[in-house]
Formats: sequence, structure tokens, C-alpha cells
Amino acid sequence: MLDYLFFDTSLANRFADSVREFGGRATVEATPEGGVQVRVPQASLTDEAIEQIGELYDEMFFIEQAELIEEGGSQPDACGIQLQLSTGEFTNVMMTPEQMNQLLSVFSPKEVQDLFAKVADAVENPQANSCTVCSVVHDKTMSSIIPEAH
Repeated sequence: MLDYLFFDTSLANRFADSVREFGGRATVEATPEGGVQVRVPQASLTDEAIEQIGELYDEMFFIEQAELIEEGGSQPDACGIQLQLSTGEFTNVMMTPEQMNQLLSVFSPKEVQDLFAKVADAVENPQANSCTVCSVVHDKTMSSIIPEAH
């Protein structure tokens, strides 16, 4: 089951409608903490659709939710980043809205998601990510450990 957290019911309903447009099933439920959760059975979607829905969620959650908070329309107690683990399971990294706003003041939503995915990979695969800062400085390049670095 994929769970997507929102703090605004109209955003959650729009997201659920988008999931249905991708051919998936979605239910919108209130959470005990006062949020709104969209629950999507993972088996109801293709892997490609799951990826597209994840990108849509990032866009809606990070950008539109942040705008609502800034306008005073919503005051959440916590925010989160959803990550897919190597097992295929999803987990959430929770943080305060202030922490999320600080991240988003420097990074785009995609960059935040990528950052957390790299951290999750390093935790799940410590041997593959065992280089040290000294080895990077010695090699004078990040491209030996991070191919997309320039």
C-alpha cells in the first residue's frame, strides 16, 4: 500500500483523482493527527505510473502545500519525504515544517527527494558507499563516486 500524506483535503482529492486517471485505485482518509492520507494499492498501478504519481505528489506536496502554509491556509505539525527502499517498500522521513521550508529554500523538490534517496541508499548499502572524504579529496573529483557530479 502506498500512502501519501496531505494537510489539505482539496489537494488530497485532486491527487486521488490523478491516481485514478493513471488507472489506479485511491481512497482518501482523515488521519488521527489531523491530516489527510491518500491510500493507493501498489498492485493497482504499473511501475511507470508509480514513478509518475510520485513526481506529481512531490510537486503537489512540496510546492502547493508550501504555498498554502505560507498563505496561512494550513498549519501542519510535520512534513515528510517518501522514499522507496531497495525492497520495494515505502517509508517516510518526517520533519518539522520549518525544516522542510529550510530545505526548500535551497533545494528544489526533486533535489530534496534525490538527496534523501542517496542517504537511504548509503544506509541500505554501506559497503558500496564506503568511500571517505579523504579519498574524494585525494582523487580531487566526485565523479569517481557520483557519476552525475561535474
